[in-house]
Amino acid sequence: MNGFISDLTGVVSSPGATISRAMEARRWKAALAAILLVTAIVTFITFPITKAEQAKLIRDSEMADKLNDEQLAGLENFTSFQRINGSVFAAFFAALALVMGAFFVYLFFKVGGAEGLYVNFFSAVVQASLLDMFLGGALKGLLVLLKKTMMVQTGLTLFFPGLDFRSLPYIVLAQFDFFSLWYLAALALGIAVFARISLKKSMTIAVLYFLFKSLVLVSISFFTMKLMGM
Repeated sequence: MNGFISDLTGVVSSPGATISRAMEARRWKAALAAILLVTAIVTFITFPITKAEQAKLIRDSEMADKLNDEQLAGLENFTSFQRINGSVFAAFFAALALVMGAFFVYLFFKVGGAEGLYVNFFSAVVQASLLDMFLGGALKGLLVLLKKTMMVQTGLTLFFPGLDFRSLPYIVLAQFDFFSLWYLAALALGIAVFARISLKKSMTIAVLYFLFKSLVLVSISFFTMKLMGM
């Protein structure tokens, strides 16, 4: 527990040294457990709010035409099992995102000439994710509870309140989340120290990875909404 608290405070106050040490020691288990636990808890406590808003979105979309009156009326209903199951699935997909994210970070930095194994970069990604998935996730969960809506913003979309969340500009701006950018900067700092490469080179590679990830996520989000008739 003390080690995790040290990593959490360290990744906030001195991310370069903290993430570099985690990469060297291949330390990721405690941070991963904390991230998945917060993801599951936040999903569980916000489930009624997100379920109600998802039901409203379905009713306002073309998908509603494919459902009968009984199905439409029951969209907001859920059982305790469904709530727990939703939390477990959220944690599972969070773990999958970390594994896949670490793979592409590893790939981009290896192409850029950085030394290290996948496990070193996985450790870096998990430690840096304490910033966006642990701290950011907890804050977003709190905002959802306070505002009673899942449409909370912690990025550039804050400055464009009139944008429709289904529009392409909104989806693009949503990628520039402050916690995600904090994560990216911390990750670049830690890898630069561990791999002994210049911070400029590390930042350049991290930005290229961020642009690649953003392009993929924007494409998936936009076309998914179109397919769902939103």
